[in-house]
Amino acid sequence: MSDEAVKFRLHFTPKVRKQLRLLPLQVQKQYDKAFQIIASEGPEYRSLRTHRYRYKKGEVWGSAASMALRFYWEYAGEQTILIEGIDSH
Repeated sequence: MSDEAVKFRLHFTPKVRKQLRLLPLQVQKQYDKAFQIIASEGPEYRSLRTHRYRYKKGEVWGSAASMALRFYWEYAGEQTILIEGIDSH
């Protein structure tokens, strides 16, 4: 992916990096595809099914990597997204 195609730069917390490394390769690929989409197309891309969750301390966004996999993030700047968590349901 070239820099020209990137709308957002993604940063991952150390916890998320560790969680991703421990996942099976097939699951890692599903997350990688979703991360590429959010970086190049933005969170409004329909297949990500992005939702906002409001808390007392602010807001966190959740997006789908697949029907069962989600990741949680927040804006960390104008063109930066911080990936804060991953889970499955």
